[in-house]
Amino acid sequence: ERLLAVNLKKEYSLDLPQQKIWEAIQDPDVLASILPNCKSLEPIGPDEFTANIEVKLGPIKSNFKSTLSIIDKNPPNGYSFLVSGIGTKGYLNGKGSIHLLENSDGTSLHFTAEGNVAGIIARVGQRLIEATGKKLMDQGFENFKQKLFSLENKQLVS
Repeated sequence: ERLLAVNLKKEYSLDLPQQKIWEAIQDPDVLASILPNCKSLEPIGPDEFTANIEVKLGPIKSNFKSTLSIIDKNPPNGYSFLVSGIGTKGYLNGKGSIHLLENSDGTSLHFTAEGNVAGIIARVGQRLIEATGKKLMDQGFENFKQKLFSLENKQLVS
């Protein structure tokens, strides 16, 4: 069976204090919006979630029943996570991290994820998987920003 290594790495800037972003990434709904292909995260224990991951690559579509665990928490600087899932078209497993760094303009968020994909889904090739992953990360980050700023505005209003 073909096993494919996938690496995603991205850095984003946010015009918000680090503490605010740290609080936001504790929220499963917010976290789900950043993770590529993640439709929802349901808590099943402390720092442990069932992740509903839906991957669509070209003609191939697969749902992965996955588990996501948050490890190595280092407030307010970030944490690492582990994910593994079995889907209709293969399986995936990996690890990643979110690292926050406060600077004069706000906070930079470094997102890294590396893992393996196997099964039919691996046949579409690394380039397509990584390109799709990066695109999804950018979309996810836009969602994340919108969620953060709407949270901010709610707090300013109340």
